Amino acid sequence: MSHTSISPAETLKIQQEGYAAYLQGIHIRNCPHPRDTPENTERQTAWFRGYAASRTDRARANRNATK
Repeated sequence: MSHTSISPAETLKIQQEGYAAYLQGIHIRNCPHPRDTPENTERQTAWFRGYAASRTDRARANRNATK
């Protein structure tokens, strides 16, 4: 596992922000974390993970609603 420079608490918070962003209809290109520093790259990755999780959960919920 690689060393991260942001805390696990910050990672979780940013993932939750990404999750909420998808639900609010925010486009993935509007991620608030540019890849300009190693820390922001980690933040962007966390935000994308949250965004993707929300998208997956929403698709699963939609699929289950039609059964």
